[in-house]
Amino acid sequence: MKHLFTLLFFLFHGFSPSSLKAQDIYVASGTTFEVATGTTFHVNGLTLINSAPLDFNGVTVTKNTSRTNSAGASPPPAADRYYLFSTNTPSFSGTVQVNYEDAELTGLVESSLQVNNYSGSGSIWSNYASTTNDVTNNYVLSTTLSGVTLREIALASSSAPLPVTWLNFTATKQGDNVLLLWSTAQEKNSLDYVLQHSFDGKHFTDLNTRAAAGNSSTILHYNYVHNTPISGFNYYRILQRDFNGASSYSVVRQINFSKENTSSKVQIIENPIQGNELQIMTQGEEDISIYNMVGQLFFEKHFDKGIHTIDMSHFEIGTYLLRTNTNTIKLLKL
Repeated sequence: MKHLFTLLFFLFHGFSPSSLKAQDIYVASGTTFEVATGTTFHVNGLTLINSAPLDFNGVTVTKNTSRTNSAGASPPPAADRYYLFSTNTPSFSGTVQVNYEDAELTGLVESSLQVNNYSGSGSIWSNYASTTNDVTNNYVLSTTLSGVTLREIALASSSAPLPVTWLNFTATKQGDNVLLLWSTAQEKNSLDYVLQHSFDGKHFTDLNTRAAAGNSSTILHYNYVHNTPISGFNYYRILQRDFNGASSYSVVRQINFSKENTSSKVQIIENPIQGNELQIMTQGEEDISIYNMVGQLFFEKHFDKGIHTIDMSHFEIGTYLLRTNTNTIKLLKL
């Protein structure tokens, strides 16, 4: 006897009897499992709303992290989330929504993601215009599928992926310096790396620019030594740029140089500088000078041991270098 199931809302997320193993949903062959028109059908981050009845007779739906159907040159690079149907479905028309995690993006631009579907024949991967790209709640929705066969669904980018696949980025103390190390697993049309430094983790200034490889499919290692960290917290990040204007940031790394781990004989009492007064503490006699970032001298004076106040009311907001007899310290006036 033919069994008819009208599904109002079907949720099988986490449904894992031993007979299903990695499968997310399984309908036994010979059973008519018909999803009624307009029904919301959801399985493990994939949502279908069909505009005509859809029969899942003998169909297994499995969520994977890699693509199964590699025929042809498309789709373009996709997120690490694929939904595989064990056999071709009958003709489907309606809405498809795919949710995703940030870690699955593999460098893709979220706003350019589109639903892609493999029809199960030849090398036909088709992409569908997005009705919604929600980069806050992490899902892509398309209402434009009409008369298609579902075999494998992916989230692929309508544009090229970001140029660099990051492996790691570290910041390590080396005496009074900071060693920055980073590596990439893959580079595509990569232009350069801009090393950036901050006193507060919010306002970053450029330290140095390093040329990138351009194109590479092997692991590459880079390094830079920052030899003028400030006393206190130092924050580092890398801006990576490509030839086409796309860019990405590394994670932010933090290093703390306290009074106990710096050999400077001059301590900055408050940095960044919130008002118009800079307070410093000298452990002995010191010649102090302050320059802007292009080398223009703004202040110069000899100080004895003690705590001193420098008037910075005539300094514009920005970054400066305070130089002593033995060290250089970056200042930020807010």
